[in-house]
Amino acid sequence: MSLGKIEEGFYSSALIHIAELKAVKPELNEILEFYESTLNAQQEVELYFQPDLSIFDNDFFRGRNSEGLPLLMAEDIKADEDLFNKILEDIFRIIRNKREEAIPEPFDSCSLAGQQKVLIKSLMEDGFDIERLADDLKIDFPVFYFLIKNAFSPFISSYAEKLRELVDSRKWLRGCCPVCGREPLIVRLEEETGRRWLFCSLCHTEWLFRRLVCPFCENEDQELQRYFFVENDEEHRIDVCDKCKRYIKTIDTRKGGNVMSLFVENLATLELDIVAEKEGFEGGDIFLLKEK
Repeated sequence: MSLGKIEEGFYSSALIHIAELKAVKPELNEILEFYESTLNAQQEVELYFQPDLSIFDNDFFRGRNSEGLPLLMAEDIKADEDLFNKILEDIFRIIRNKREEAIPEPFDSCSLAGQQKVLIKSLMEDGFDIERLADDLKIDFPVFYFLIKNAFSPFISSYAEKLRELVDSRKWLRGCCPVCGREPLIVRLEEETGRRWLFCSLCHTEWLFRRLVCPFCENEDQELQRYFFVENDEEHRIDVCDKCKRYIKTIDTRKGGNVMSLFVENLATLELDIVAEKEGFEGGDIFLLKEK
């Protein structure tokens, strides 16, 4: 059984969805335009980058999954240096155009190019070196994390596009992405069956997960799990776990039909993040320009 995939061309679908959303939710235009610019920069990288998997074979990757490891490790990712430099510059400019004070001067994003291995390892593992470099550069961690994550994402998703069909979703059933190991950003309940699919914002993979289990701590105690809605919107809900104090948003397509882009649907429902965070729960990703 292969992984689910509701988006044919992640970037194209996301950009179309953003354009539609700007027309119906003008109050979100600032954040939507910010991510629209970021997605355009990432799409350009994806168009020109071709990952090299020639030194690996399918059994090698399946072996990792069978051991409970994601298909991709940091050392597998070889980002093209010129494209990486360009997207760093592009996202650096996008951030400064929205928040000039977010990245202090002087800062040369090209100085990070020689630290690709350190940065990608930190992004896909513990995040320690990203936090350390942010501190050294005197840049707020959420801003620097956004820069690094979104610079690497189109490279990692290009690898994922070629590998995700190797995942047997009936055997994985874990809370982290089977391709890159990242925590999920958002959940989709399948329209016909109600099956629960988690979505990764780093490599854009969806994978099947158990219905009544917290994806962050794998808590199965129903007394420590609950969900709630915003008034007049039962299609979108917040699933919370009182054991680990984490939350994840769920899109119930049985009530509203399928969605074009889970990534953009997450942007469209930032009011749910505000509600959950006010209740003391922590989500699964970092956003810029989100109003507190």
